[in-house]
Amino acid sequence: MQIFNALVLLASTVVVALPVADITLIDGTQLNGEVTVISDAEVTVTVDGQAQAVAGEQLQSIVFNNNEAAIPEENKITVNLHDGSVLRAKSVLATATNARITIGEDLSHRLKSDSLASVQFKVLSDQAQQDYNRILKADSAGDVLIVLRPSGSIDELEGVIERVDSEAVTFNFDGDQIPVELSKLAGIKLLKPGSLKISKTACRLTDLQGNVWQACKFNLNKEEQSLEFETGLGDPISLKLERVQRLQYASSNVVYLSDLSPESAEWTPYLTGRLIRNRLNQLYAPVKDRSASGGPILIGKQEFTKGLSLRSKTVLTYRLTDGFNSLKLTAGLAAETRGRGHINLIILGDNKQLFQDSIADPSDIRQLELDIKGVRRLSITVDYGKNLDFGDLLHLGDAKLIK
Repeated sequence: MQIFNALVLLASTVVVALPVADITLIDGTQLNGEVTVISDAEVTVTVDGQAQAVAGEQLQSIVFNNNEAAIPEENKITVNLHDGSVLRAKSVLATATNARITIGEDLSHRLKSDSLASVQFKVLSDQAQQDYNRILKADSAGDVLIVLRPSGSIDELEGVIERVDSEAVTFNFDGDQIPVELSKLAGIKLLKPGSLKISKTACRLTDLQGNVWQACKFNLNKEEQSLEFETGLGDPISLKLERVQRLQYASSNVVYLSDLSPESAEWTPYLTGRLIRNRLNQLYAPVKDRSASGGPILIGKQEFTKGLSLRSKTVLTYRLTDGFNSLKLTAGLAAETRGRGHINLIILGDNKQLFQDSIADPSDIRQLELDIKGVRRLSITVDYGKNLDFGDLLHLGDAKLIK
């Protein structure tokens, strides 16, 4: 009896480990501690024994102290949901009502079939991918079977997708049920039901399998060590905390430059000529949310998931339709430019200079917060420095407009 009582006492005193995360607020404040509450309204984090509640509208990101997200090599299938979620899967099973997305041997998610917007079954060539994306964007009156011909070209056929399994897609064309082998398909596009409701989501959640979820209605299940949430389509999802990598919030008070389409984006090489520009224009174009040299945006030792990567000479112009109070960003040369890079950074608001200075070394990092009250046209120029345009690659980390 004494041994039994001791075991009961031991079980009752077991402490459930809480997830530790780095939390960044929209004003740049960073916190590190145990997360005890996650909801749409707020997040509670314990730092040095003190619990601190942060309103959801003040959150920029939560990064859990897990590994970086990576797509398993065997997950060749890309599933797009109507709310903007993107999943990488090993297999897909879908009937008229339900779908099962298998991510790994021990992980699958059940969704409503109406939640599926498209399923791409294999990696395509650049040209085939462009044709595939064009079909996804185009209007259609029904479901679309996207056929990959032996030549590598893409073809399409409208009808009704009745079933998807690991071997084939059952396609109803003019009343005939035709099983089409997956090996012959690039993918399928599914008609969005007119009755489908898409709720506003609180954030974009990335898991360690490289899936990106539009998420809301959170519940942190401490006993199960899991994060429970819903997609914008109402599908309930549960992820073990050890699988969650990042929550990126979309505050109505913050807009990232990398999420905006500039009014104009012009790159000009130091050596002029139509042939030079045509060959390099795409290579040297502005890159969003990653470095133009590959990999993440890295400034000093800090990694940014949001930002721009720009070569000289680049001029970006944004037309601001909303009223913003400030522009905040971290500017620094990419590490590989050391000893070669040298740029002039110029920022204008309605043709008035807000900032101008040279940056000559990756260690020369600038933290900028500029007043843009009343500004309607914002211009960012990365101009040539002393070394012409050789080695010039500027990173603008966490570049955002704040109301």
